[in-house]
Amino acid sequence: MLHSFNRLALSLFGKSLPTWHLAIAFLCVAHAQEARAQGEAAIHQQIDSVAFLSASSMFAEHVNDIGLWLDEETLESYLLVGCDNGTAFVKMLPGGQPMYMGKLPTTTVVSLWRDIKVLNDHAYVVSEAPAHGMQVFDLTALRDWHPLDGVQDWVPDAVISAPGSAHNLAVLPEADMVIQLGSNSFGGGAVLFDASDPGAPFLAGGSSEQGYFHDAHALRYEGPDEEHHGKDLLFAAAGSRLSILDISDPSDVLLIGESDYPQSVYTHQVWVSESQDHAFLGDELDESQLGGGTKTIVFDLTDLDAPFVHEIHESELEATDHNQYGHGEWLFQSNYSAGLRMLSSAWPELPVLSERGHFDPLPDVEGAGFQGAWSHVILADQGLVAFTSINQGVWVVRPKMAWLQNIAISSCEAGTVPSPNNWSMTVHALDGWDFPLEVTVEGVAFLPESPSTWVMEESGSTLLYFQAYGLPGVQAKVHVTSAQSSWPIPILTSEALWPAHYADEDGDGYGNPNLPVWGCGDVPGTSALPLDCQDWNAQTYPTALELCDGWDNDCDGEADEETAALPWYIDGDGDGFGDGAHPAVTSCVPLVNRVLVSGDCNDNEATMYPGAMALQNGTDNNCDGVISEEELNPCLGDFDLDGLRSTSDMLEILSAMGCQVGCTASTNGDDSVGIADLLSFLSVFGLPCS
Repeated sequence: MLHSFNRLALSLFGKSLPTWHLAIAFLCVAHAQEARAQGEAAIHQQIDSVAFLSASSMFAEHVNDIGLWLDEETLESYLLVGCDNGTAFVKMLPGGQPMYMGKLPTTTVVSLWRDIKVLNDHAYVVSEAPAHGMQVFDLTALRDWHPLDGVQDWVPDAVISAPGSAHNLAVLPEADMVIQLGSNSFGGGAVLFDASDPGAPFLAGGSSEQGYFHDAHALRYEGPDEEHHGKDLLFAAAGSRLSILDISDPSDVLLIGESDYPQSVYTHQVWVSESQDHAFLGDELDESQLGGGTKTIVFDLTDLDAPFVHEIHESELEATDHNQYGHGEWLFQSNYSAGLRMLSSAWPELPVLSERGHFDPLPDVEGAGFQGAWSHVILADQGLVAFTSINQGVWVVRPKMAWLQNIAISSCEAGTVPSPNNWSMTVHALDGWDFPLEVTVEGVAFLPESPSTWVMEESGSTLLYFQAYGLPGVQAKVHVTSAQSSWPIPILTSEALWPAHYADEDGDGYGNPNLPVWGCGDVPGTSALPLDCQDWNAQTYPTALELCDGWDNDCDGEADEETAALPWYIDGDGDGFGDGAHPAVTSCVPLVNRVLVSGDCNDNEATMYPGAMALQNGTDNNCDGVISEEELNPCLGDFDLDGLRSTSDMLEILSAMGCQVGCTASTNGDDSVGIADLLSFLSVFGLPCS
């Protein structure tokens, strides 16, 4: 049976629409219990765990970059998660719960490096995988997907073949420009694409004079240096310095200014503040090669022709820094072993940066190195941050630069004339905000004489007391707003004293625990029972009969328990035969990448399976345990079939040493690889097949 999780567990399901179709096993979001269990192992301060989605649930071993698409038509958010084998699409459900929708596979081969950026409702994806090119995907296609559809394999709308590989991307919305960085063109410098037709970007220019760019931030400049107002600028992490380029004319890129910094090793990434008067830069290798804590170099950009170092902030932790992105006065850093760090900027006062909170999912991993947090996106409209942890998956967390306590709402009487409620709560704000703060409430109807706005002049707490009507079926939120940023805080939580209602979108009588809404008495479309594990499926609720249909019908964390489920074996190479050496998963519906028949002797080679045709490549194609005469390679030792016994063949046999069954580098026909095979190979090494 499937591993047991509560409610919104990692569960398998499929659905007939409207008659039985081939159901696709669907890995759902890691729910509150999984996130809580993971979060309890993490070290965190002022940042709370909301949800977790494992790499394995996205059929990946490692994750890397992450992008964000906010659909302005539906106001729904989607995470675009870089995986070693493609780009995972993840829909954000109410309450910050991530749901895996499927993957845009890599163009060629697996790679640890992938980067995704979004422009004009299109995703652009590059990788360091050879001949990968730039994938272009119209994200509006995601609107039509429903959980009942199951996991999908998505197809790019276009692939721009050149450059063949690239490390990174930047986008400039005001100029409809996509910029490749660290590619195999223009010396690794900026490669500028015109994306005015977002589905068909074309090469518009580039810059190689400044050398290799690892990453960059592109923007239309309206900062303090009036000489450059209105220009399209690229702030680049360029080898061992910061370079500022004018890319207004892609065919004639101009250098405006540049600056080095002390003890530079490998300039990794730069992020320009929203006020455009300063920038934050990270050097990825200075901690490992020179020692000391994580360093963030703060540049003064008031004169773009002569930028200079204003401050070097050094953390107490000796972690390698990676990516940093800001929202107003708040800066978030994904710093590998140190996890996600939350800092505030007090530009231009010294110190500019001060750490205000952190979430470290790998507390046992310390020091410089390349494990842990890779990158993040800021979902400011929801008050959330999502970040990737390389070997783990995706974390969704809630930063608490402001938070509520002691929430109390007076009760209401069902069936009577609606009366206003008394609302009381305390709002707390950390140091680090650009005070004063304006505090407002969304999702209620205030009485005319009630206060509706509050001002906080400094950090600390303020009592909010007001009279207002709750709006049936609506979430109420507090908004804390400074001159630079705004963050929402939900009022209706499990800690609040209020007449609890939860949205019941599938109408099964049970509400979504992640979607609390206001209610008094019977409110259509809501429930007082927050027990629904899949609020998009009316066949799943706590008292439902468990059926053999691939669903967790009774919301106990298991699918198809005590039903006539069948064993499904992993089929990694897609040849129709599963690997019996790995545990089978029982299910009533077909599962992605799994089959009912086992017996594959090599699940990494699609030409090797029971009954396969002999290919004369020296492998046991039909998995009968021996290499027959028909399967022998007429050129002994030519494992890659290129007509030579060369170094590539030697690497093949060395990598296969010790193989006992399903081997691809045997020379004596016994379907195993040992010293005898190596000696046979060495006797013909370097000799042509003829």
